[in-house]
Amino acid sequence: MQLKRRGIATDVVFSADLIGNSGTSYVLDTESRGMSGEEAYSTVRKIIKDIDFSGFKYVIKKVDSTLRGNIAEEIKAVDEAFKSDLVVFSPALPDLGRTTVEGVHCLNGIPITKTELAKDPIKPVTQDNIKKILEKVYDEKITHVSIKDLQEDNFNFSAGRIFTFDASSNAHMQIIIKNCLGTGKRILWVGTAAMADNLFEIEYRTPPSLAVVGSVSSVTRSQVKFAENSGIKILKVPVSDIIEGKNINNTVDEAVKILSHGNDLIIISPASYSLEEYELINTSGAGKSMTTNEISIFVQDLLGKISKEVLEKIKVSGVFLTGGDTAIGLFKKLGALGSSISGEVTTGIPLMRLRGGSFDGLKVITKAGAFGKEDILVYSMRKLKEVTDGQN
Repeated sequence: MQLKRRGIATDVVFSADLIGNSGTSYVLDTESRGMSGEEAYSTVRKIIKDIDFSGFKYVIKKVDSTLRGNIAEEIKAVDEAFKSDLVVFSPALPDLGRTTVEGVHCLNGIPITKTELAKDPIKPVTQDNIKKILEKVYDEKITHVSIKDLQEDNFNFSAGRIFTFDASSNAHMQIIIKNCLGTGKRILWVGTAAMADNLFEIEYRTPPSLAVVGSVSSVTRSQVKFAENSGIKILKVPVSDIIEGKNINNTVDEAVKILSHGNDLIIISPASYSLEEYELINTSGAGKSMTTNEISIFVQDLLGKISKEVLEKIKVSGVFLTGGDTAIGLFKKLGALGSSISGEVTTGIPLMRLRGGSFDGLKVITKAGAFGKEDILVYSMRKLKEVTDGQN
């Protein structure tokens, strides 16, 4: 799906004989997870032995994000066939709580071997240290790179050929990928959907997504916090300062700066972040003799003004809007005459394109404030980057 979302033709095949006949990318399903380790190695090796890898820019060995299956044996089989210069193993899937810290792979902060996955009657997970997983099948040196090393850029690839990596965010994964790409080596990428997603985000970069959040519901707050913990940038509009007379220029400039670096961004009223900030805004407004309703209208208008100026200065893949008043307010400021529905992100949340105005065709997702699962903001911002109707 990481390829298809970017408009790259993708075939899923069960036989290597079909590789090269059509499409530009292939997913080869070996159905080897439930086998013994030895059988999985032999099966994968046999299936891929005749593949000509020279026609492919990337080779990715997909692994389960909870380390189920014959991970080490299958990696070794692909590594031998591909003749890798560099093996990069990072099984994190941060958006779904799969992280690796100090070499230990965790599910929602709990080491995998201490979860119910360790009790699977058919194929229990018995090892959560990713370096030790590979040491089971490799005699050569394996180097592990910690989060601290990533953040301090304290690693290089002279120590060997096989590397395992910590990662607890997509930002960490992008550091890994950028450094590995910089080697110019023949790389076997090993990881989950997050590995592919972040690799293609770097190599097939699409404009970032923008979200504008005006709802003050508790559901929205939890969605914003989830997005923030997933690595999406948050920009709080200094509503109280603007009520006091400060202009919006600094906020617009900061938003453009964040987006220009390729980062997705959520612009929010502080009231959408915490109850305490909601009270502070009301206090500031009351000091200017504004009613609660007048404050609400002021905030929605402010979000619309800032968003319009940002959109005029930088290209985005699309805009996610939470709160009906926020959406209508922005549509009016953009001069939109309406919208056409392109699809449904999930039940009750439409994907649309604006019609009319200076942003005709802009992709937009709208959501009622007190609606949706915790991850809907993250998911929607990713959906905005997908190719739809043959267009970005």
